[in-house]
Amino acid sequence: MKEIDLIYSLLKEASALVCEQYARRDQVGVTTKSNPNDLLTEADLAVQDLIVEGVANCFPGDAIAAEERDFSHLPDDREARCWVIDPIDGTQNFVRGLFPMFGVSIAFVRGGEAVAAGVALPISGDCFLAEYGSGAYRDGARLRVSNVGSISVARVEVDFSGPPERPGTLRCASRIICAAGQIRCACATVVALCQIAAGEMDAFVHVALNPWDYAAAQLIVEEAGGRATRLDGTPLRVFDERKGALLSNGLIHDELLSLADRT
Repeated sequence: MKEIDLIYSLLKEASALVCEQYARRDQVGVTTKSNPNDLLTEADLAVQDLIVEGVANCFPGDAIAAEERDFSHLPDDREARCWVIDPIDGTQNFVRGLFPMFGVSIAFVRGGEAVAAGVALPISGDCFLAEYGSGAYRDGARLRVSNVGSISVARVEVDFSGPPERPGTLRCASRIICAAGQIRCACATVVALCQIAAGEMDAFVHVALNPWDYAAAQLIVEEAGGRATRLDGTPLRVFDERKGALLSNGLIHDELLSLADRT
């Protein structure tokens, strides 16, 4: 089985499980992790278990880096085959329910770069897939980033994250916030990045992020013609252990970099 085929199969199974859990979310157990706003649900754990088991059955020798439990660390060998998993990105949205934007994210990484990836948005039913050099697709339709060429008319997602990251976000992105045509925060990185790939959003800014937050969606953006860097303009790599990310349609990327405050 090819890696992209496994990703698609696991996303279908995971989406069904997420929808089932979401329908009964008032009964799903919720705890916290690093701070009171950093939520962990039984659904996160169940979805991660499903994906990890599926990967282990098909590719038993591969490393796994995932958001929850004992998998939340980088592989010892950063060049080895590794699966990077976020069972539910946008857990706050899942729990609160009013704004049901969240996704399941799976990337297959080799040599420190994602080469096959997928993101499923269970509520809408959308499935985004990409392979390195082969383009990005939503439900079989080829994706292409927008042709917006100026930040003054761009739709930019600034993820304000949790309180610990908020001062850094405001410092880094204040000029972007003032200059952008529209600003949004959906609180789900994979949703924002897939919308960039689809030409529905134009850029995304975040001062933190872990590899499972962006590994799959980064490949989808880049294969749709977009650009991804750190906030200083250097390449965004999955296991470089740095913080801060800027992804865009490419046309407004340099303008955004010039406005970002990295001090």
